[in-house]
Amino acid sequence: MADSIESSTDVLIIGAGPSGLMAAYWMARCGIDARVIDKRGIKIFRGHADGLRSRTLELLDSMGVAQRVLQEGHELFSMSSWAPDENGKLSRQGSAELEITPPYVMVALNQGRIERFLLDTIEESSNLEVERGVIAESLHYDEGPESDSQAYPNHAQEQGRHGRDAESQVCNWCDGAHSWTREQLNIPFEGSTTDHVWGVIDIVPITDYPDIRRPCSVNSVSGIVLIIPREKNTVRFYVPLQEEHEFSRDFDRSAVTLESIHQRVKKIMSPFHFDYHVCKWWTVYQVGRRIAQTNAKGRIYLAGDAVHTHSPKIGMGMNMRMQDGFNIGWKVALVVKGLARSSILDTYKSEHYPLAEMLLEFDRQWSAFFLHREQQSGHPAPVLKEKLAAMRDVMRETEHFSQGHTSYYKASPLVCKVSKAVAKHLSPGEKLLPVARSDGRFRILLLAGDMRSKEQASRVWTCGDILAGLLKQFTPAKYKLDLAIDVKAFHSAPFEDVELDMFPSIVHHFDKDEGCDLTKVWSDSKCNWGQQSDGNAGALIAMRPDQYIGWMGELEGAADLTSYFHGIFVERKVRPAL
Repeated sequence: MADSIESSTDVLIIGAGPSGLMAAYWMARCGIDARVIDKRGIKIFRGHADGLRSRTLELLDSMGVAQRVLQEGHELFSMSSWAPDENGKLSRQGSAELEITPPYVMVALNQGRIERFLLDTIEESSNLEVERGVIAESLHYDEGPESDSQAYPNHAQEQGRHGRDAESQVCNWCDGAHSWTREQLNIPFEGSTTDHVWGVIDIVPITDYPDIRRPCSVNSVSGIVLIIPREKNTVRFYVPLQEEHEFSRDFDRSAVTLESIHQRVKKIMSPFHFDYHVCKWWTVYQVGRRIAQTNAKGRIYLAGDAVHTHSPKIGMGMNMRMQDGFNIGWKVALVVKGLARSSILDTYKSEHYPLAEMLLEFDRQWSAFFLHREQQSGHPAPVLKEKLAAMRDVMRETEHFSQGHTSYYKASPLVCKVSKAVAKHLSPGEKLLPVARSDGRFRILLLAGDMRSKEQASRVWTCGDILAGLLKQFTPAKYKLDLAIDVKAFHSAPFEDVELDMFPSIVHHFDKDEGCDLTKVWSDSKCNWGQQSDGNAGALIAMRPDQYIGWMGELEGAADLTSYFHGIFVERKVRPAL
């Protein structure tokens, strides 16, 4: 063990998995003094999670890494279902198209590559590195100085190559389903573990099964197997290792071998040939569905599997972990940086804990199809077909949630639900399509209407003056006005009819070194933002760093928008209380 070294850091992140790295991205991007420690001596190279839903790809796109995922991963568009036909022959019974939110699709790629991309983008922004082989031995949280912005109430003692006694202002703990941190904080982890044991293998298959490069469920008289194609001809197989009558607490997981999983899949896939020569990874797991009583205590925040566990086969674990880390990460970064009020940190509970509850309910619905296979005398084909139809119905009904596009963000300092409805398809607390890089800044979308109208232009310029004053209130001295809040204008006239100088300077302010910023004014000649088809009325929308709508109103509502930001940001030269 290394010599003990006293150190202080603003943010300590435990765990360098998907949720920890997403949080670390924000620390790196916003220049926060942070440490990331992980008990694993090396990063993941093979296996583990592998499915990315469209919302997660949106986040990765906003971070600048989605193209790497799309280049290496295998895109998934539909899921086919196989079962015995009336003659008992295993055949394709139909397929269900996966809901796609352009330009994003579902992609399968191993967790190790995704972590590599996150590490690379962290390195582009900072010198932050993962300290591997470091295990926390003890944790103490001092509630006394919780309101003191300069205090370090979290104390952790570590062991390992870089072991030291560390103290921090904020801790983000992402240490997995068997979270040591959760136990130290005495946070109950409620739920149960079923008796159902599953095998998972990542192989390069040798088979004549025709849909091997499509997501499939094969439901035969011998059992069920889920097939997920992956990168570089790799295919993942999920298979229950017990027959219906064999489910028992006495099942010995340790006796499961790679060959026994192979034979199980081979039996289910018959009469199709199934074999392999290359296995890249395999594991055995027991279905556990649990949720922590809370995801936060004081200045310590739990994310990912430390909060919720479920069946790996539903393909949402890594997605929810990354979304947890993304959500708490930008909030912590803004608060520690001295820009935002500490009250926004409480929204992590209200925004993401309900999603964890919804995740477990989704798992219950989906898993039921694989764990309770009815038997009947005579031919099983009718029962299996009925089950496949029910599976497709549930897939369609839950696809919006499973893809990460369900919004349940309630009123909070970050979401003003009393905002005036100025666009019939938009609402505070719901998500917009990404329009800018995720860099920790809020965006004010100035929907200007037709700037060729003198009356409309006058309204926009009046609004621009108020917005300029707003930004000055929350920008520390000697920084550019768009440090914390960036204003972008969208107008409805043809771009060739409108010049930059027709807009207030807040959307094209001049810098003596870099000149005018030409990325702040955009033309949408067929504007569909507002209730009026020509978009002449105009509107204001406040978009959070995670692309969710926080506030919306008319151009004359800029004063109310100022009040909204007063509840989030600290006026310049004032250090917030954590």
